[in-house]
Amino acid sequence: MAKKRKKTREEKKNAKYWKDRAIAMEEDKEKAAEALSERTRKAYIRSFKRLNRDIDALFAEILDKGIEDMRATDLYNLNRYVALRKKIAEEVEGLAIEDDKRLTKLLDDIAVGTYEANCKEMGIDFTILSEQQAKAIASENWTGVRFSDRIWGNANDFNARVMSDIEELILGGKGPDQLKKKLIEDYSIKFHEADRLIRTEASHAFNSAALQSYVDAGLAEVDYLAEADCCELCEPYRKKRFPIDDVPVIPVHPNCRCTYLPVVPGFITEEYEPFGS
Repeated sequence: MAKKRKKTREEKKNAKYWKDRAIAMEEDKEKAAEALSERTRKAYIRSFKRLNRDIDALFAEILDKGIEDMRATDLYNLNRYVALRKKIAEEVEGLAIEDDKRLTKLLDDIAVGTYEANCKEMGIDFTILSEQQAKAIASENWTGVRFSDRIWGNANDFNARVMSDIEELILGGKGPDQLKKKLIEDYSIKFHEADRLIRTEASHAFNSAALQSYVDAGLAEVDYLAEADCCELCEPYRKKRFPIDDVPVIPVHPNCRCTYLPVVPGFITEEYEPFGS
């Protein structure tokens, strides 16, 4: 009996292969975003702890001067309050610089890695120009506001919010514990904004780079992959097929986990139907 011939790598690449591969790559992207989010969370905790020391120093000065009925003029004449405001501004700027730098690197890594992996899988040469193209995808302004501008806009809002909260609480006669509790709330808001931006921009970098690789491979269509329990915004696209030059932009919304599947000639996925049919 003749020995059964092993299937070649290309023969093994059926529709399930491409789907499983896209899902695995999306999960890798999400892990990378999660790692940066956790690193960001820890950076914010360290920043909060540094400000705690300045808050304690401020209230020590208030106690030392025996100020009981605090007025705005009294507050702004306190050296420790002036120092605290300066420290807050420095912390906010430092966090924004690091947030911008780390997110830029993450998006570059995701876009370049996704594009390069897909090019190699589809037999496309990956060159220096390809890397530059992928980085351009990562930094493109796809929402009307670049991610870097969002980082700095959120930082300015955070700075104003913290300054206002601290002044209001001190003039209202609150102590250091109340200030620290409010500061935790402010940092929590800032972290959730940062986490949402990381995950949303990572999704865009991943999916846009993947889509460009499919275009460069000469594919004509892509399928829209969404979870069975996806949100109402993504539901209309779930299990739909689109011409590659007329696809919905992913992410559809913040924290979106949807992705594109390449429709490779010869491997038709029957559960997907043309959008609008």
